[in-house]
Amino acid sequence: MPRQLLPFLLGILLLPALAAAQEEPIALADDPFEITDPNAAPPGSAELAIIGAYERARRGRSRDTLATDTELAIGVVRGLEFRIGQTGAYGNLETRRRLGNLTTGEEEDNRRPYWGGATQLGALVQLSEERGAMPAIGLLGRLRNIYGPDRPNYETEVVALIGRTLRRGNRPLGAHLNLGLVSRLAPKPGERPNRYVLNASVGQAVTADTALVVSYVREQQERGSRDFSLVQAGLRHRLPDGRTVLGLAAGFGTNRDSPRFEIAFALQWQLSDGWY
Repeated sequence: MPRQLLPFLLGILLLPALAAAQEEPIALADDPFEITDPNAAPPGSAELAIIGAYERARRGRSRDTLATDTELAIGVVRGLEFRIGQTGAYGNLETRRRLGNLTTGEEEDNRRPYWGGATQLGALVQLSEERGAMPAIGLLGRLRNIYGPDRPNYETEVVALIGRTLRRGNRPLGAHLNLGLVSRLAPKPGERPNRYVLNASVGQAVTADTALVVSYVREQQERGSRDFSLVQAGLRHRLPDGRTVLGLAAGFGTNRDSPRFEIAFALQWQLSDGWY
């Protein structure tokens, strides 16, 4: 009898903790939206994110692009997480910004579809937590190796992450801002050695497990091209298991050098909760 009661008693003891974790509102700034939350993962935790996207260019012989992004985030110590990611794309790489420098010198109307990719290592440092009117602030740094039809290249990226909860409760409203600088380590003649990045979003939790998000992405491109400019809207939903989040976003570009439209899907798994 004691052996039969033990699992039952453990379940009764753990049930409140599991329910509390499930009631925690879903994150308002995350994949598939191009916005990063400043909060670092707890020590020992691990999360895997897989994003798929389709983009349609406004012009050119090849206008379709399929892309995938995979990233693993691991909490190391309080306020610090490591990230490793892989990007792959096939099609009009000009719409992928970071991969656009790999295309050849062909005229745009004659440019064929190409394969391209990038491997990146990075770390997120949470500098402060949100307190009162003060937002949460973090710093994200990455080293990226880009490869494709042209010679490989390397880039560094440093992004300031700012997050603020505008309304608290079970259905919070939050705003996030990412400001960054991307530097190319060995630019070719005529290429920009540095480019700015600006991403902003507003998220509203409609339930504890579902959030609506609107975001704006802007990134400087090469000389002669307008800045990449994309508006996104969609939702993020946490499944009943509490460890899986699905996301869907649709967006449109605001100028000729941005995609006509983009559709992105994300799947996130919480592999480990870590220790607190």
